[in-house]
Amino acid sequence: MEPKPAKYAIVKQSIKQQIQDGTLAVDEKLPTEAEYAEIYKVSTITVRRALTELAEEGYIKRLKHKGTFVTSPVNAGAASRLIALILYSEDHNDSSYIQLIRGAQTMASSFGYSLIVEWVDADAGQEAGAIRKMLDLNVEGLLLYSFNPAKSTDNYRYLEERNIPFVLLDRYDPEHPCYFSGCNNYDGGALAAKLLLEKGHEKIRFAGYHFFLKPEQERYDGFCSRMREAGHRISRENLIMDIDYEQLAAQVRAGEVTALFCCNDRLAVKTIRSLRERGLRIPEDVSVMGFDDWSASPDVARELTTVRQDFTEIGANTAYLLLSLLQGRFAGNPVKILADVSLVVRSSVGDNPFRAG
Repeated sequence: MEPKPAKYAIVKQSIKQQIQDGTLAVDEKLPTEAEYAEIYKVSTITVRRALTELAEEGYIKRLKHKGTFVTSPVNAGAASRLIALILYSEDHNDSSYIQLIRGAQTMASSFGYSLIVEWVDADAGQEAGAIRKMLDLNVEGLLLYSFNPAKSTDNYRYLEERNIPFVLLDRYDPEHPCYFSGCNNYDGGALAAKLLLEKGHEKIRFAGYHFFLKPEQERYDGFCSRMREAGHRISRENLIMDIDYEQLAAQVRAGEVTALFCCNDRLAVKTIRSLRERGLRIPEDVSVMGFDDWSASPDVARELTTVRQDFTEIGANTAYLLLSLLQGRFAGNPVKILADVSLVVRSSVGDNPFRAG
């Protein structure tokens, strides 16, 4: 006589057959271990072993504090060990993006996963298409660097409804809480203001680029906080959007602006070049600093005083959050990881030329 199958194997085969014949639909939530134990008249330990093997073979996924769900049929057979980074970029060769990818890839490898990178433009619809493409490739989770998270909330809801873990990178929508990894933008803005104040500057402007983004707003908030602490009143004049370089050059010559803190290095580099084209000297006539420590324009970047964020660390932190989610390590409110920032002082910031004494 053939040996009688183990009880867990009977339970496993029964659930597997229900998935294969469609009795259990894709994304359907399964009964709890206790409920299955009652259905099959076995112990919860037996059920747990059956479900564990089904998860390892890709038929189901188990999400801590959420439950157990049927996966897409393409998943059946084995877990993919794949995660994807969907990355908005203005320049695919920008070294900061390469560092983000390197950090995420290294962390994924340490967990035994591989990383797929998909580039998209600013369109949330294109991001949605990339998400579906990655899910068709059986990725287990997603890292998302959206152009404007507030316009990508439908994409986030799509993933949440399907219980697909994801983590936002660099930027987020405060109205839609998500797992997130970025840098300490607020402290970075405060560091910039502190340096400029120490150099005797009082007529300082913050120059925005995409001010609808939360990271820029946080940098401005940190800047304003340090200015107020130093006794300076903040008004609308302190924030510049869509810089008119002719007007700015005139304000510099009149002593109305002595320093600029640009929200990122890309804008700072453009500002330095534009002011030099108008005959102004950096930093003798006006000091300029940025945020990022961006190396894409070495002719200017090597002289740019800036607030440095570690893109490799941020990429690694983002992947760590996602992989920890896949392993069921987090529960409750979404977690944020903020990498530290640091000041990098170069030659684009000098003393206020109008400083008394």
